[in-house]
Amino acid sequence: MDSTRFTYIGPPAYAGDLAQELQTRGLSADYEPPLETKDLATAMAVVSVVFAVTGSVGDILAGVRAFRSRFSGTRIEGLPDEERPSLKERLADVDELLADGVINPDEHSAQRARILGEL
Repeated sequence: MDSTRFTYIGPPAYAGDLAQELQTRGLSADYEPPLETKDLATAMAVVSVVFAVTGSVGDILAGVRAFRSRFSGTRIEGLPDEERPSLKERLADVDELLADGVINPDEHSAQRARILGEL
């Protein structure tokens, strides 16, 4: 199974909460826990932590969404696109554009070739 890498940006204490959220979904989260301190001045400092998570992208995205709903002051960067349509959906969209007269047959062929070329 593939590993998805992304970066958590936020207080050091919340990185462990993100890992726990992912692990409760059956995902394997590999990261280097940041140093947590007891003094208030540095406890809420912002850190960047790289995560490598093994599991389905859908489960990873669901886990990150659940985490963000609890810790809205954090950021996650580098996640894969959530809403990218499937190849079949993209081809159907191009076929629909042709049927609706939005594009001509040459444009239709070119777009289908471009989409299939991404395989």
